[in-house]
Amino acid sequence: MARSLWNRLHRSERGQALPLFALFLLIFLGFVAMSIDVGRYVWARTQMQAAVDAAALAAAQSMPSETDAAAKATEYWLDNSGFIRSQGENVQFAVTYPEGNKAVRVQASARIPTWFARLFGVTHWNVSASGDAESQVLDIVVVFDISGSMCFDSFRQVESSVAYQMSPGRLTPAGGFAFPRLAENINATQTTIRLNDVRIFASTNASTNRANFGTTFNSTTPYWQRSASGLRAGMIMIDNEIMRITNVNVANNTLTVQRGQRNDATGVMTAATSHAMYAEVWANRTGYSNTNDYCELASYRTPTTTVNGPHEPFDSAIDAAKYFTTLFDSQYDKIGAVRYSTTAAISQNLTANFANVRGSLDAILWPAGATNIAHGLAVGRQVLDGTGKRANAVRVLVLLTDGVANTYCGSATYNPNAYNSTSCTTGNGVSQAEHHARQEAQRARNGDILIFTIGLGNDLNTAFLQDIATIGGGHFYHAPTTAQLDEAFQAVAEQTHIALVR
Repeated sequence: MARSLWNRLHRSERGQALPLFALFLLIFLGFVAMSIDVGRYVWARTQMQAAVDAAALAAAQSMPSETDAAAKATEYWLDNSGFIRSQGENVQFAVTYPEGNKAVRVQASARIPTWFARLFGVTHWNVSASGDAESQVLDIVVVFDISGSMCFDSFRQVESSVAYQMSPGRLTPAGGFAFPRLAENINATQTTIRLNDVRIFASTNASTNRANFGTTFNSTTPYWQRSASGLRAGMIMIDNEIMRITNVNVANNTLTVQRGQRNDATGVMTAATSHAMYAEVWANRTGYSNTNDYCELASYRTPTTTVNGPHEPFDSAIDAAKYFTTLFDSQYDKIGAVRYSTTAAISQNLTANFANVRGSLDAILWPAGATNIAHGLAVGRQVLDGTGKRANAVRVLVLLTDGVANTYCGSATYNPNAYNSTSCTTGNGVSQAEHHARQEAQRARNGDILIFTIGLGNDLNTAFLQDIATIGGGHFYHAPTTAQLDEAFQAVAEQTHIALVR
């Protein structure tokens, strides 16, 4: 009797367990199905927002051209919305232009069909996203290095002292002497060579010598006999061959020379080769009146606003800075320019007339002097704080240099008052110059100025330039040659143009 009752109870429990198991299995499968469809929704929503943001940022770079902006936004949307477009239904994408600082709004929406959730009456997910970006209103100052080293690529050093640069000189230099060129072809063994005019090498007039060759040659001793510390007498260069003058015959316009001389700057002997008629005859030049403006003496013509140099990398750097101004929109942006060497000066206050900015850069006649980066930063800050400053603008300072900070304003102790003027009493020394520059960078940053630095060439303290950019909240870009300068300036423009605002 008892056993029969037990069997009936056991069969009853087994009958109840099977429906419960089926119910729990159905619920479990429902959760799994929903999790798959929810995952598809989350992925669709994430991809859509990312695609919209990318499209908005890309479009803002093309403003204020709405046509270009729409094309760029569409390009980035198509590149980043593959899942949405392949899985979605009724996919919508739109670009609009709300009022503001070159603003762009990108919006997208789609229906994402469900797989399993439809068993519970959910046939699709509605997914949407929007992103706003704007190309910011900018006040920019370009702080441009015009120190003497900015012509080193044009005019070579062949003596042991860096104070002397070998260069061509003037077509019509002071003293009335003709620009020296070969008057005939010469072979590799000739020691008597004929020029169109040799008087420049034989002059015994101190002022003429100084005007032609620079401060060190301020003497009645003619160039071909004049030597100084780190300088050999009478060195000339034709093409790549260095020669030494041993005699000058003014009546016959001939030089007697020793061929294939050593380049004391590199320690390499040059080879005696043949040279063609009209080849330039270069000579050593040094700073004039203690301002290191041998670049001015070295150029073919007296520099004007339309004829500079050749002065490299100066000329190419000016061209790159002028290109930089074309990357902005005068409807919204303003640009100024500062030049600096031993001290800094304003070339152009903030203006929306970019042609005036380019003209102010062209008006810098030649590079000369030392490298006072601290004062360059200070005068750049003065431009951004001065005429034309706007409360709604992002303020940007772009500093270009090809060398090392070696000059500063005032005493060894940093004094901000020394930098409140476009003139200053200078001191020398790399460590103090860099210290003063860091202080001026911090002062600019405290005034909400972003600093970007561009280092040209390889004679740089890149860690120092990185420090200045870091202090200023910007970036450092290295351009090993002038060929990379446009890219560096363009990178700065791209960094400062765009903000994702929603």
